[in-house]
Amino acid sequence: MSKILKDKNIVIGVTASIACYKTLELIKKLRNLGANVHVIISKNATRLVDIKDFEIASNNKVHTELFEPNISYLDYIKKDSKIEHISLADIADLFLICPATANIMGKIANGIADDLLSTSVMATNASVLICPAMNVKMWKNPIMQENIKKLKKLSYRFIEPEYGMLACGYEGIGRLANLDKITDNIQAIIEKRSDLKGKKILVTAGATSEEIDPVRVITNKSSGKMGVYLAEEAFLRGAEVTLIRGANSVEPQYHFKDIKISSVKELFQEIRENISDKDIMIHAAAVSDFTISNKSKSKIKSTKSLNLELTPTTKIFEKIKQLKKDIFLLGFKAEYRATKKELINRAYQILKLANADLVVANDVGKQGRGFDTETNEVFIVNKDKKAVHVGLAGKRVIGNRILDEIKRLLLGE
Repeated sequence: MSKILKDKNIVIGVTASIACYKTLELIKKLRNLGANVHVIISKNATRLVDIKDFEIASNNKVHTELFEPNISYLDYIKKDSKIEHISLADIADLFLICPATANIMGKIANGIADDLLSTSVMATNASVLICPAMNVKMWKNPIMQENIKKLKKLSYRFIEPEYGMLACGYEGIGRLANLDKITDNIQAIIEKRSDLKGKKILVTAGATSEEIDPVRVITNKSSGKMGVYLAEEAFLRGAEVTLIRGANSVEPQYHFKDIKISSVKELFQEIRENISDKDIMIHAAAVSDFTISNKSKSKIKSTKSLNLELTPTTKIFEKIKQLKKDIFLLGFKAEYRATKKELINRAYQILKLANADLVVANDVGKQGRGFDTETNEVFIVNKDKKAVHVGLAGKRVIGNRILDEIKRLLLGE
C-alpha cells in the first residue's frame, strides 16, 4: 500500500477507445495502493465494456448519466438528491481520463459540457491527467494536436500514447501508455498536490495604474500571467491562496480568494488587510513607480500639450517585512537587456533592501521572455547570492520551479 495514495479519491473517466478494458487493471493497481476509485463511463464506452466489471474492480457504483433516472428537477432544487457532476468533481484528489478519445479532448478544450464526464471535468478543482489512446491518424490530426496544446496551456496534464501495433490494424503512435507509467504519474501528481498543504500564501499579480484624469491612466506592460499562474499552481499544490491583482490578461480558473485593485495605494491597502495570517508572500505585481501629482478631476482637453508631475510611489516590496516580520517573502525584478551578472546583482540588491528570502530576476528585453508571453527565463536569487537558473520554459513550469525553491527553503530540504 502506498502512503501517497492511501484514502485518496481518484475519479476515472473511461471513454470509448478500444483500450478501455485496460483501465480495469489500472483500477485494481490503484486500489491495491490504497486509493478509492470512482468511475464515470461514457455512453459509447458502455458498448465496449460491461459496467459490472468496473463496479467489481472499483467496489463503487459506476456513473454514466448526468441526471439520475426517475428524479425530477425539483428533487435537485430541494437538494434531496446528489448532483453527480458536482459531488464527483468535489471529492476528487485527481481526475484521470483513461483512455481518452479525441472526442472528449475536443469537448474539454472547447468548453463543451454535455454529459456527466465532460461536465464533471469542467466542475473540478483537482488536477486532470489525460491518457489518450486512438488511431495514429487521429492522433496526428492537426485539430487534435491544437486541442492538446490548448489543454496543456491550461495546465491539463498528459501521458502521451506509445508507438506500437494498434487495434485498428495500423502501426504507429496511439497505444495507451504503460499502466505502471500511468500509476507512477498519478502518485507524483498527488504527492506534489499536497506539498504546500497548510500554507497560506498571498500572491500579487498584474499591472497597477495611476490616474491622469478620470479617463486616462499611466501603467505598464505587465500581463499578470506569471502571478496568476503562480497562484493557481500553489492552489493545486494544496495551499490556501489569496490573489490580489491589477490589470491582467488572464482570469484565474480555480476558486480561491481573488481581489481586484487598480492603484498602488489600493494594492498596499489590500496587502495590509490580508497579510496577518499568511506564511508566504509572492509579490509578482508590476507596481507603478510613479503617481500623478497634478491629477485632473475632469477630462483634460487633448488640444494642447500637457506636462505631468510624477511623484515616486510607495516601494511596497520594501515594506512587507515591516508589516509581518516572519513571512517568507519572494519578489520579482525585471530588467531590460541586462547581462546575467547584472540581473543577479540587481536582484540581490532589492532582496537586501526588503530583507526578502528570494528574488526572481528576468530580462524582458529578450524575445519570448517577460511581458504578455507564455514563456520566460529566470534566475531565482537567494540570501547567499546564489542563483538557480531556469531556462526558457512555460510560465507555469517556471511557477512550479519557484514554488519548489520556496518549499525547499521552508522545509530545509
